[in-house]
Amino acid sequence: MRQIYSRLAKSGVVFLCFLFTSCKEDTHPVPNVPVNISINLDLPSYQPLNAPGGWVYVDGGSRGIVVYRNFDEFVALDRHSTYNSDDPNAIVMVDSNNYFELVDTTSGSRYSITSGVVIEGPATFALRRYNTTWNGSYTVNIYN
Repeated sequence: MRQIYSRLAKSGVVFLCFLFTSCKEDTHPVPNVPVNISINLDLPSYQPLNAPGGWVYVDGGSRGIVVYRNFDEFVALDRHSTYNSDDPNAIVMVDSNNYFELVDTTSGSRYSITSGVVIEGPATFALRRYNTTWNGSYTVNIYN
């Protein structure tokens, strides 16, 4: 009985070690900065967002945010590239030849504008994505 208890105690320690190490998040290379932005789609600078497929750049986040309208959903992604993120020039821009992709201006990494996931490296982390809500008419909120 003592041997069984000893094995259970050891397995419990192993389980706890696994639990605490598996809960640890990978360190995202882009800083998590507070974001709380409201944009009015009725303003001329945000007119592209009035139709699906439209996008705009807005100030905020770590190095700016790109907002994309995917039908009735708005996607807000930080423009701070996840590859060589210490480089102040490492930002993403909408690809002028393919509006569904963002391209890192320094490494050439490519990301999906609809999700921020890496399409082509060398980047391995997705772009930082912010929460969005839309009231169904003219106000989109971007926050974390």
